[in-house]
Amino acid sequence: MKLIMNEEIILGNDKLKAIDINTHRPGVNIYVDFMHINRFQPLEEFAVHAHENIEFHYIADGEGEVGFLKSGTNNLNMVQLPAKVKSARKPLLKEYRLLHDMEDQGQYIVYKLKKGDAFLNPPGQLHWQRSSQDSPLVEYALRFSFEEIPEDESAGKYFKKENSIINKLLNQDIIQVTEENDEVRRIFDSVFLEAYCEMPGYITKIKNEIYNLIIVIARSIWNKRKLKYFVPGVDIDKRRLRLIEDYVNANLSSTIRIEDLARNTYMSQRSLSRFVKQSKGVSVHKYIVQIRVNKAVDYLSNTDMTLAEIAVLTGFSSAYHLSSTIKKYIGKNPSEL
Repeated sequence: MKLIMNEEIILGNDKLKAIDINTHRPGVNIYVDFMHINRFQPLEEFAVHAHENIEFHYIADGEGEVGFLKSGTNNLNMVQLPAKVKSARKPLLKEYRLLHDMEDQGQYIVYKLKKGDAFLNPPGQLHWQRSSQDSPLVEYALRFSFEEIPEDESAGKYFKKENSIINKLLNQDIIQVTEENDEVRRIFDSVFLEAYCEMPGYITKIKNEIYNLIIVIARSIWNKRKLKYFVPGVDIDKRRLRLIEDYVNANLSSTIRIEDLARNTYMSQRSLSRFVKQSKGVSVHKYIVQIRVNKAVDYLSNTDMTLAEIAVLTGFSSAYHLSSTIKKYIGKNPSEL
């Protein structure tokens, strides 16, 4: 099977198994059972099962399917077995398996899996997984428990509120597969490479990256569901526009790539394009230009800088380029402002 990852990532995956990557943050403990690369055989299946801890999957390569049970787990014919991988928090972690196979596909919501997809299994969510024959799955996986510590006074009320929100997001009965998870891939690769290189501070960096990954997972769920309790009284669309504008303003003098903007605003490129079109009625490129023009007009109105100096600061190739763009977007020449 052809792997899309380099040898350092594969070796880092092996080294990571020997490292204690459990993490304490203000008001929360994160216990990691495993973070590893799982390479499926052609047509390999994981039978219908559930587990006590949270499990996250990212498809690094290949194709397959995943199915989530539509109904709850009550009154189902199940058996409890020791989990195949021991838990860092619960050595006797249990895994639940149905006593029948998964032939009745009508009971499940089924998703096709491809490179770049990701999905979350909250505790108790019964699911199955199957790899394709011609292009077997290569999966990055993380299983962990996220435990709040209400009595931790060092956390402060804001940390406690954030921990509570993240915990609620991770433990919802979620049935979804997200696409184009570039930031997730970057974090997993970073962890494996840090474990391989063993440079000073690498364990701290690994723990930080795992915490960042959990936040990315929670945000992807929030973006899909638009949960009202997340930030009461705050418009989610306005928050997203602010993230876009802040990133563009912080990088005005540089070339801004759409993929970088999408990653830093926690959206896929497709979602970013659709959101900007719906919110502003223009393409992402035109919206970026509009932000540049607005900043240039602000400089013209409130500073003594020349047009050439402003052009450099706002990412235009020349004073003429800036002048013609202002005329196009504002309807006036710079001298008329």
